[in-house]
Amino acid sequence: MSTKPQRLTLAVPVFNAQEFLPATLESLNAQEEHVCWWLQDGASKDRTIEIARSFARPCDTVVCEPDSGQPDALNRAFAKMGGEIIGFLNGDDILTPGTAERALAYFEDHPELDLIYGRVEWMDRNGKTTGHHAGCIQSLEEVLDIYGVWWSQRQWVQPEVFFRRSLWEKTAGFQTKWNLAFDYDFWVRCFRAGARVAHVPAVGARFRIHSGQKSNASELAADEIRGIVSEHLSDGAEIGTLFQQRLHAHLSYDLYQLGKTTIPGKRRTPFVTALLRHPLWFLCPSVRARAKSSLAKLLGFRRRTIV
Repeated sequence: MSTKPQRLTLAVPVFNAQEFLPATLESLNAQEEHVCWWLQDGASKDRTIEIARSFARPCDTVVCEPDSGQPDALNRAFAKMGGEIIGFLNGDDILTPGTAERALAYFEDHPELDLIYGRVEWMDRNGKTTGHHAGCIQSLEEVLDIYGVWWSQRQWVQPEVFFRRSLWEKTAGFQTKWNLAFDYDFWVRCFRAGARVAHVPAVGARFRIHSGQKSNASELAADEIRGIVSEHLSDGAEIGTLFQQRLHAHLSYDLYQLGKTTIPGKRRTPFVTALLRHPLWFLCPSVRARAKSSLAKLLGFRRRTIV
């Protein structure tokens, strides 16, 4: 018979988070005995530490020390904060009522699981709900499929995900070389470590969207995600051969589209020429559609020339 975990232990990595931190910590303390939190502050210059200490209960911890970024802060927190069931919440997001108790109960009822994910509500700077999201990822191939899954509205949103400490230990923590997509890399490595996951159909967190957050750097984040996928493919991720070829083709075509295969100041290779050099691009639906369109234009031009 399984033993029920006593608390959900959450890391809260922050830096200059005074504007939204009170709402975040209020949402954690409202979970009462089901949550304890460890706030890892990167030496903020505002009132973050003062606010955190005003909310801290005997079971909570506030640490203030320089770090090299969010993944480093999380590694520091996870290494010391303890807890069997863990996760992390940004200093501008909110844990919804009942989430911790529900997560603990789910892990108790399903001792075979390593990780669970739920749903999130999007909210604006003022806390107004602007939308909802439900991810759907169950395998290594799905999490690596950034074109058909991750970037097709099936991604996980970090505050809704909780996992066993044993899973974090298997993955060797967060990779500090990734600044914006380190959580995506972590999910990939969770699956590579054999994670057994399940979806809990309930809103677990509210994710605040505002101009000051890192996740607004979408192009840079996308570049990191492509780099992460390429790295895992090169590292021998155990996936089907055809899927691997299709993913390589997508990544290669992406770089061509973004002009990242061209020497600065030099013209990009014409599409048809590039396609002949990379026949596997035909595995991509968007490439097939573009090739069909190019062929139709070419045939139309030839007809007009003959007439």
